[in-house]
Amino acid sequence: MPALLPDEVLLREALEIPDAAPVVLRTREPLGAGTVTGFEVIGADGHTATYFVDTSGRRVAQETGLATGTPDAPGERIWLHPQDPHLPALAPVAFGDAARTLLHRIGREVVEAPELVAYRAGRRAVFRVVCRDGIRWVKVIRPERVERIVGLHDLLADAALHVPQIEAWADAGLLVLPQASGRPAVDVAPPASVFLDDVDRWRAAMADAPLENRARSGLPERAEWYTARLVPRLAPEAAERLRAHAARVAAVVGDDGVLTAIHGDLHFGQLFVDDVGRMSGVIDVDTAGRGSAADDSAAFVSHALASAALDPGARGGWAFTVALAALERWDDAAAHVRERVAVHLWGHALGADDLGDAARRDVLLATADALLADEDVPKDGLMDGFGTP
Repeated sequence: MPALLPDEVLLREALEIPDAAPVVLRTREPLGAGTVTGFEVIGADGHTATYFVDTSGRRVAQETGLATGTPDAPGERIWLHPQDPHLPALAPVAFGDAARTLLHRIGREVVEAPELVAYRAGRRAVFRVVCRDGIRWVKVIRPERVERIVGLHDLLADAALHVPQIEAWADAGLLVLPQASGRPAVDVAPPASVFLDDVDRWRAAMADAPLENRARSGLPERAEWYTARLVPRLAPEAAERLRAHAARVAAVVGDDGVLTAIHGDLHFGQLFVDDVGRMSGVIDVDTAGRGSAADDSAAFVSHALASAALDPGARGGWAFTVALAALERWDDAAAHVRERVAVHLWGHALGADDLGDAARRDVLLATADALLADEDVPKDGLMDGFGTP
């Protein structure tokens, strides 16, 4: 049997879970000095519960589960979803009361219970709420980020950058936003050239936004984190190749060059278009700030390539076409765009491996290898139909 992850060992020991009881890894990502790992625990009666093991070492206002260490020097902690200690508003929203109350205060009548559509433990959660007058999105974030994000949205909305205006917010870590204008770009699938022309225009306008904070990046740290976890899972030859790539990439992706205002996590999943395919809305600008334009280029290309590997159908084909067109436009050896794309692809590969999808992992790693060798992206591998298990 394969060795258990240390986080699973910690969880089993803390909750006294029998060896025979199934524990399934669901999510894993870096946070602080460690990770947050989500496990589905299946009881003898068939009941399932999701627990998170947190080794980030980050302080929280109040513990919500089992914890070691002290408030000033936290150790490991374990909590049952949705009692995320980093996101104190998550549980109240998940049970409906907080979102309903906040929306009522701004004259919105909730007609359906909030639906959790995205969750990154320790970072944020997004709920879709059906109101009498349309859809609202309720974002749960860390309380200390509220003021900056509200100000950021206001600034970008004033600059006519297609960003939805925040309708309400709460200090506990809640934001309410309307539905973005238009439809998700992937649903409309406009011609790649038309779509990317609009993306270029938006990026140029974004570059002029008077942002002062740094955008999220940390690519050298992420490269180290991804490779440290991937290497032990690979065959010796593949592991050695990844080590060599990681050393090369680490030497160049830390140099951001000229700083400009960027989205910070740009990809077509964040972009909305109207019925004729023209850009009409941009979401999730929480990561925006000053950084390297190459970071947005790399995030966009890598997400499109990873999306193609997930979906062998029409959507995946469109994503692949967009990825190649974007790479052709934005490939910049001096800014090390390909190296930055490779880091993102390693992250996608690690996520695929965590879900037990070794085939997709290997396709994504091979794609990163090709980019680093200045070769064409291997379409046959990406579009062979690998999907989530």
